[in-house]
Amino acid sequence: MRKLTSGAVAAVVTIGMLTGCSSAAGKGSDAAEETPAPSSAKAASESEKSKDKAGTGGAAGKPEKKAEWKDGGRIGGAGAVCEFPVSFEVAKAWKPKGLDAEGAVFLSKWLGHPSFKGACEIDAKPAGMIGYIRVWTSERTDMSPRQALETFMAEEKNVTSKEFSDTKAGDLPAAEVVYEQKSPLLDEPKPEQAFAVTTPKGVTVVHLGGLDAGEHKEMLPAYELAKKTTKLP
Repeated sequence: MRKLTSGAVAAVVTIGMLTGCSSAAGKGSDAAEETPAPSSAKAASESEKSKDKAGTGGAAGKPEKKAEWKDGGRIGGAGAVCEFPVSFEVAKAWKPKGLDAEGAVFLSKWLGHPSFKGACEIDAKPAGMIGYIRVWTSERTDMSPRQALETFMAEEKNVTSKEFSDTKAGDLPAAEVVYEQKSPLLDEPKPEQAFAVTTPKGVTVVHLGGLDAGEHKEMLPAYELAKKTTKLP
């Protein structure tokens, strides 16, 4: 049973009111740390117009079209809905959203991970859960998966416990961390976890975050699917 503090109830009500006014925060916002990055469609449109004027938008002056998303498909690699150095399968009904340069910077600042760039948010709400699988990247190739996770965890706040382990993501060497984090909306810590892989094109960190322990447990199969099916594009 979820135990919300009195302040949490007010926070959730306020968040609900705000999400009704702005689609940038996503529908049914989970909590502050579970708010998706805002849409940057206008900025992207202006960027593409600039490219067209400069003659860099392709033969017809149009931006390169990304692959159309199919429920339960694979993301990662050039031209995918979300682009990053590896690829993996997304669970049914989960909705991935790629981030442009502006959205990536915003997510890094909002969630406090300056060493990484946000590459993708995979929303669990369409599947009936509250939380996200987020994909973070770094262009550094000199870090092992364990070092990447240690850097990631050094930037996480309010961590009450953590445990690292060596593992495999698909057939790739990987590291994983399972930890608990004190939530500003709950009177008990909530579980989080992430795995990392290093490739010649850089580091990828796949992180699972949810509203509370119950949501984390329900979302875990989707995270495990991503880990099991990870491979180079």
